[in-house]
Amino acid sequence: MGPAFGDSRMKRSSFGGKPDWYRMISNVEGKSRPDSVFHNVEVVSFAHLQLHEINFMLFLQEEEISKVDCDSLRGFMDRNSMRSRNVWKSKTSQQLNYADYLQLDKILSAQELESSKWDEPVHDEHLFIVIHQAYELWFKQILFEVDSVTSMFAQGQEHIRPPQINISCARLGRVVQILRILVQQIDVLETMDAQDFQDFRDFLAPASGFQSKQFRILENTLGMSPDQRIQHSGCPYFDHLRGSDRQEVIETEKAPTVLSYVGNLLEKTMENLEVENFDFAAYMKAAINDAAEHDRKAILQYRTRMSPADEKKKLDELEKKREAHLRLFSEEEHSKLLTTKIRKLSFKATMGVVFVQSFRHQPAIAPLYCLITRLVEIDELVGQWRHRHSAMVLRMLGSRSGTGGSSGHAYLEAVLQRSRIFLDFCHASHYLLPQHALPPLPHAVSGKTTVAA
Repeated sequence: MGPAFGDSRMKRSSFGGKPDWYRMISNVEGKSRPDSVFHNVEVVSFAHLQLHEINFMLFLQEEEISKVDCDSLRGFMDRNSMRSRNVWKSKTSQQLNYADYLQLDKILSAQELESSKWDEPVHDEHLFIVIHQAYELWFKQILFEVDSVTSMFAQGQEHIRPPQINISCARLGRVVQILRILVQQIDVLETMDAQDFQDFRDFLAPASGFQSKQFRILENTLGMSPDQRIQHSGCPYFDHLRGSDRQEVIETEKAPTVLSYVGNLLEKTMENLEVENFDFAAYMKAAINDAAEHDRKAILQYRTRMSPADEKKKLDELEKKREAHLRLFSEEEHSKLLTTKIRKLSFKATMGVVFVQSFRHQPAIAPLYCLITRLVEIDELVGQWRHRHSAMVLRMLGSRSGTGGSSGHAYLEAVLQRSRIFLDFCHASHYLLPQHALPPLPHAVSGKTTVAA
């Protein structure tokens, strides 16, 4: 049996004290690496070294190495070989055309004007159809990105790692940019006059944007709760959907949401700190009391510049502010906010948001802060889109009812007030103290914030 990698019997070259196989896979001498290099490694390594497991050393830093087992290396080479074959197979088996790839014949023939079916065609109906089809395509892409994020969270529920959080941030950042387009797209729709809209609107009833399956799924997937919904026509929102879409939408109400996944992640973040016997709520309460005491002493120091009544007023205001701030860090008080639906996140998750916002510049915390920021941006942009839509409806229809049976503008305004999903992340700003008022973290806790797990 041949020597193992790392065995002193294995022949070593003068190449930095590393074995000959190392030179084959590294390009440090400036020589071009042949395409068959990994094949050569396989021949040299596997033909002569019959091992149950081999440690394959890859140089990462001057004193750092990473071990890759034999099966992983074989899988890597097999996958790359298969990929190359599949690419060349596709190139030699078909003559792919742009129109065929995008199935443009289907897409470009999908603009059927209802006005032309029953009467003379109305010019602006074509724009109306194209805009809404574009919305649905973008909704599909948004769901594709959001579903990939929830899948990563579902697979790594016990411990989702920073690289996965970073990927989630990137994909949610893409959603943010798409939503910006959706808001701006209303500018194009508003080039249509109210009278021109009236020319074809009556042909559309009872169809309504309210019946968009994808948008309802998106709301549910992000974390909109049933009690946030506003009924119209005396029935639940899903009753307005097609029968084939209804059950699919209802199922998404039962599934874990982006909000619930992130809430769990924030709870685990705080549990990880509790291992070090660190009570963040107690830490913040002490900091609040210290900050209030500094302010009290400052007021007393300059008492000669104010009347006794003003002094008492300022001290009373300071005390009320201190007590109100302390209540935010009471688990009992937080449970009341949950009961009244003012908050959605648990007390522990809320503490996680405050901790992340307070120490967002630390390397291990920055990915979490990015994730929270992207979700707040999504929430704000969906709100902007709802507002623009509502304003456009008022402009086009006044106080008329919607084609789907809602009260129109009044209904859209009511929905706007109750539709925020990630509002708890914004409310957490109320809990914060200025950076200068935060005492140093315990050494064990500080170490966890500077190095990503």
